[in-house]
This record gives sequence, structure tokens and C-alpha cells, in this order.
Amino acid sequence: MQDDLRAELIKQFPAEAVEMTESTGKKYYACPTCKRAITLGETRCSGCSQALSWDHIRHEEAAKGTKTATLSFEVGGDFIKGDCRKCPLSYIAKENSENVYECPLKMRANCKLEIS
Repeated sequence: MQDDLRAELIKQFPAEAVEMTESTGKKYYACPTCKRAITLGETRCSGCSQALSWDHIRHEEAAKGTKTATLSFEVGGDFIKGDCRKCPLSYIAKENSENVYECPLKMRANCKLEIS
């Protein structure tokens, strides 16, 4: 609990915004704490609530390449791989004026979930 409180108190002190450059050359501003994109002039990061300062913008290169992330969650006993209707990650989207279940990870046709 003390570490959480300390981290929240530290976020109240403004930290310099970071100008990030992607490998494509595209530039954007990011929060120095969580690296989420921020809008020029914002006073607080909407992602982690870090207070922001724009007096001396830091410059950094965005991380190159990709990483693999693993997410673990429970599904019903009757869930089968590729069944977007029962997948807790899917959401309902519009396609040609019809409602369809869509995967936020764009894996609809190639589901990579591992079920154990």
C-alpha cells in the first residue's frame, strides 16, 4: 500500500513530456511515465495521471521491433477456439449495416488463443 501511495504522490510533480520518433520517422508526444501518446499542451496524462511539463521536452527513439505479450483469462467450459460470440475479448461492430462480432486483436480468421 505504501508503494502505491508513494507512486501516486510522485505523479503529482510535473515530469517533462517526451517527443518520440518511430522507426518510420513519425513523431508524437508521450507520457514519460507510461509512454502513452499525449496531446501537445496536456497538463496530465489520461492514462496514468502523471502531471506533465512542456518546458524542456525530452527526445527519445521509440522501441523497435515487437514483443510477445501473454494474457490469461477464464472462458466458459463450452468455449472453442475461434468462437467469437463467446470470446470475452470480442465486441459487436458494424459491417455493411449488420452487427458482427469482431476481435480487437484482429485474429478473427486466425485465432491464436491457447485453451488449457
